Amino acid sequence: MTKKYDQIDFKIIQELSQDARKSAAKIAKNIDVNERTVRRRIEKLIEDKTVRITTIVDPNSFGYNAIADINLKVDDPVYNDFIESCKANPNVCYIATGWGKANLSIETRFIDNSDMYNFINHTLSEAEGVEVVNYFIIPKIIYNIDEWLPVQDDFKEE
Repeated sequence: MTKKYDQIDFKIIQELSQDARKSAAKIAKNIDVNERTVRRRIEKLIEDKTVRITTIVDPNSFGYNAIADINLKVDDPVYNDFIESCKANPNVCYIATGWGKANLSIETRFIDNSDMYNFINHTLSEAEGVEVVNYFIIPKIIYNIDEWLPVQDDFKEE
């Protein structure tokens, strides 16, 4: 279900996207809205899970520069356990279901290509009920989800 937000919410989200630590008082001053309104709106955006105030760590800062997107066919009997093992693997940073021959997609990051090679060609390929459908070596991520913002048209007029 799509939630309804207005231009005040849009302005608050823009302010938070620039600095998630910005105080409600500073946001209120910048967008010319009462501070209590800003606090209430931020609480509602968080409660509705529309925004998350979180820390985003850049894997490149830790040398995780070898990136691969991997599409997999995972058999039903091992599907849930395999997902849990992916979630526990520090090299897996994204998991999504897929359609077609591949029913699971993962994004992985490694310190070097050797680790990536071993993961794709041994860890995954030797896992029971798991088939590597294809993979893409990613030399550079140009745009990522942590940079995405809704457009102004997504918000109704005040």
